[in-house]
Amino acid sequence: MAKAREQKDRGKAAAGRRRGRAARPQLASAPARPTQREVLLDEAARQFNARGIAATAVNQVAKRVGLTRAAVYYYVKDSEDLVFQCYLRACQLTADDLAHAHESGKDDLERIKDFVRRALAPERPQAAVVSEIAYLSEAQRSIIETEHGRNIAALESFVRNGIRAGTIRECDEHVVAQSIFGIVSWIVLSPGWVGQGGDAAFALRMSEAVVDHLEHGLVRSPATPFLCRIDVKTLSSAPTNMFDREHAAAMKVEQVLETASRLFNERGLDGASLDQIAAALGATKGALYHYFSDKRELVLRCYERSAELDEKMTDLAERSGTTGHERGMIGLHLNVQAQIAGPSPLVPLIGFESIAPGPRKALQARLAQLHRRFTEMGHQGIADGSNRRCDVDAIALAGAGIFGWIPKWLPASAAARRWEIADQMVDLSRLGLRPPQ
Repeated sequence: MAKAREQKDRGKAAAGRRRGRAARPQLASAPARPTQREVLLDEAARQFNARGIAATAVNQVAKRVGLTRAAVYYYVKDSEDLVFQCYLRACQLTADDLAHAHESGKDDLERIKDFVRRALAPERPQAAVVSEIAYLSEAQRSIIETEHGRNIAALESFVRNGIRAGTIRECDEHVVAQSIFGIVSWIVLSPGWVGQGGDAAFALRMSEAVVDHLEHGLVRSPATPFLCRIDVKTLSSAPTNMFDREHAAAMKVEQVLETASRLFNERGLDGASLDQIAAALGATKGALYHYFSDKRELVLRCYERSAELDEKMTDLAERSGTTGHERGMIGLHLNVQAQIAGPSPLVPLIGFESIAPGPRKALQARLAQLHRRFTEMGHQGIADGSNRRCDVDAIALAGAGIFGWIPKWLPASAAARRWEIADQMVDLSRLGLRPPQ
């Protein structure tokens, strides 16, 4: 049976590759009410998003939807198959959103706006955030990469066609499409991390704020120049004294945390193993246990390091900008740099509830404070006339999705383009997509 399933997976992957990336997504016929399988997958998606893959058991999911142990294995083979099917359903839901947006939009900017509204609609099933593809088998991973790639290509086509038609300003279609997808993915997860929202009113507010932001941007006058050339690497550059034992040990720990954070960002917390982290460091797994008792402690230390780096970047942005708008955009630029070619802070994605209650509460408080500081920059910009009047609280929250999704799609070889990509992402936030009038 396992062999047959593997052959089926490979067949689907081959079929996906033959189809290629469709510029125009196809509508899928959906039943009027969810099937038992879809109910199971939707609950699993919620659990994966909140608890992470490793902390979510098939039997726990089954119990929450009223299925027996025997019944659940009628729909899924094992935990890996459950993840695979959840990711496949997430890709299909996104494909449906894109297809409906294509059919209903009068132009491509309107199609992008409609896609965001559909993806964040309160009545839409919460899809699994496709952030841990590395957890899957090679055959399953190939299928998900194909399906996800097709969705990104469809979103890119909206941007590209809008540029040609003059309804969208000149921009990098791939950077914009990935940024939009990152925003939508992050909003689904953000309530747990910052301790606010999560209900229907929150979803509607975020949807309208993001739609408005993507169309019009944040800056009051699009002609206002902005240039950030502050290198985020200056935050982590410090003289090294390898003859001081404590300093040398601290530098080794920092190297471990940066490498682990980078791999966790790229592959997911459950997609990156301690063996892989040790190999990237040129060490053994045993060497990691000299500094960390287990993987859970390593992940927590990575999150704490991320909060420290975020606080430093926010401090620098507040000191460097002359207006509220400049401060916010410098902060965004630094965060983009940090993910492309900088210290790689660990991005908060799935699995918030898997952190122990005490550290989780402390981390949540720090992230909420960072959100409040960026919100305050937005209000400062409205007060000093550099920002237009808009929902800056929602925009500050959504903005983290722009840079938080970078490790999932941008290859390490793009490090040389970090200034260009950071400028593109800042322009998306500053100017939106509508061409200047």
